[in-house]
Amino acid sequence: MPNFDLVAFDLDGTVYVDHAKYIRPRVIRAFEAASKAGVLLAVASGRPTGMLGPSLVGAPWLDWNITVNGACVSRASDGEILSARMMPVSQVRAVVSCVRSLGGTVGQGGWSLFAPSVAGFDRELSRNKFRGRGTLDGDRTNFSFVENALAGGQDVEEIPTIDEALDNLTTDVFKVGCMFDTVEQTKAAIDLLNASEATGGLELACVGPTELEITRAGVNKGSALSILCEKLGIDESRAVAFGDSGNDATFGDSACTFVAMGNATPEIKAIADDICPPDTEDGVAVWLEQHL
Repeated sequence: MPNFDLVAFDLDGTVYVDHAKYIRPRVIRAFEAASKAGVLLAVASGRPTGMLGPSLVGAPWLDWNITVNGACVSRASDGEILSARMMPVSQVRAVVSCVRSLGGTVGQGGWSLFAPSVAGFDRELSRNKFRGRGTLDGDRTNFSFVENALAGGQDVEEIPTIDEALDNLTTDVFKVGCMFDTVEQTKAAIDLLNASEATGGLELACVGPTELEITRAGVNKGSALSILCEKLGIDESRAVAFGDSGNDATFGDSACTFVAMGNATPEIKAIADDICPPDTEDGVAVWLEQHL
């Protein structure tokens, strides 16, 4: 009998190395072995389902999708939604207005928007570069996720502006993101959004030194994992989750075993139950081979 009933895993920096679009063979073999042993597997990503990548599309060992930072939980085989926790458009507008109230160039680095009908990045964000992951200091990379997603033919589009995209929406929103020019701007926006009553309560995940992801209050990967376990009748202590950066931190609030990657930020390592080797050394596979 396996030691766990559910394995959840982040993508970039966890099973995707250097923003690759595929999972390395040893990790896939570990997932296949877990599935064969009766363990359920769930991807837990900030991405929407259309941007998960070809390694996960139709993978026979993947059972569940925890996407857009936990705002949506769906069955991998047919897309049936188990949980959807969304923000009304009016709340997103309040977020945009709040950020812009800081003045100057704050919030001008670009916006992203994820809803059932759209996964989009505005033109400014399309030109921007993601500088680092998961921390408000340091500079790990100069990578454009937008360029990578568009080049890979993923289900994503460029939107003219966040305002125009919100005007055209007929549904609520899973997640909104904002890129800032400086770390100082990011910190100022976080402080203001946390203090503002106008936005109606938010969950803020800093996944890069100048990159902020925003969902409804209480909507995060950790709470989504709890919802999935409850719906499936799984004791949460028999789940394990792997992650490396800011939007994985809430796994630490769950009763699951939270395993930080060897390449994770110091903040993530500090709250993890265990640490496995880095993504470049197939850390998820190494840990599962030893503990499953």
